[in-house]
Amino acid sequence: MRALVFILFTFFSISSFAQKEIDLKRRYFGNYKGEISSYKLDTSNEIIDVSSTPIYVKLTKDDVVITIGTRQLRGFYEVMFEAKKYYLLEAEVEGQVAPERIMVYKRGKHIARDGMYPQPVTELKKFK
Repeated sequence: MRALVFILFTFFSISSFAQKEIDLKRRYFGNYKGEISSYKLDTSNEIIDVSSTPIYVKLTKDDVVITIGTRQLRGFYEVMFEAKKYYLLEAEVEGQVAPERIMVYKRGKHIARDGMYPQPVTELKKFK
């Protein structure tokens, strides 16, 4: 009997500390556009200059579509946490090993994409 009470107490205490799932609000869904500024890529043999490229991000309830130049990547995202001024999203995109990080700001209708190294952080603005 004591073991049953202990198991029930442990189960309820663990479940009470579980984090609630955070959903991105509908007003943040939409199309965002920006430009990845030029940067230098250091291969082991030489340094390559990469020119600036347009980027488009489409956020929906279920997925994210990232278009860089002519390459379109699809995936899904999860809201990692909600801060006072932004949401932090982690997007698992097909064909990439590392996830994308996207900050959705609560004010100003813009997002920031933290690109894969050595790409710089890119600011994108919402458009219709």
